[in-house]
Amino acid sequence: MDYDELSGAELKKLQDTRAKTKIEGHQQRKAELSRRYEVDVTPDLVEKDDDGWYPQLRMHYYLTLGREFLTTRDTKRAKAQLEAGENSIWKPDFNKGQLLPAVLLLENLQMLQFLTPDVQLRGSDEKLVEFKALAVTHRHVIKNYLNVSISEKHTPIAIAQKLLAKIDLKLDYIGRLGKRENRECVYQFVAPDDQRDSIFG
Repeated sequence: MDYDELSGAELKKLQDTRAKTKIEGHQQRKAELSRRYEVDVTPDLVEKDDDGWYPQLRMHYYLTLGREFLTTRDTKRAKAQLEAGENSIWKPDFNKGQLLPAVLLLENLQMLQFLTPDVQLRGSDEKLVEFKALAVTHRHVIKNYLNVSISEKHTPIAIAQKLLAKIDLKLDYIGRLGKRENRECVYQFVAPDDQRDSIFG
């Protein structure tokens, strides 16, 4: 069996095999990653997946390009759980599988405002001050749905960075601007060069 040429049946057979050779384990992993991401599997992709990249990408996709498909996705998942559980669902599993509440939360926090390249952001910007107030007000909901802790002590930029990390993005520091007595750290979004566009495409 070639790493790239595992059919669905061959992959299923490997997944059902308890005692695998090292090569079979690698074949299975590569086939699963190839199906999950639908791009060529590279050592970099394997490392990112090991670090939890897929849930971050999935959240980013449904927040942006795939928003229209999210309700259908969550509905299908709920139906599958109902069928598997013979019309009963264990709430923690159900809640964990639903992405719509987390995506709606990110939308309501207006996280997309941070994804515009070449826009300089300062903690004192009116939009960022409003963003922080909203995040602090809803910090318990943010903790429940995104597992991100927000505090009044955090700056608006720090809060944005914590939430952007949920979709594996960040704001880049570009310098301190302003007059000497009133200098402020300035950040901007730089689109990552990490293959996510080809995965989304």
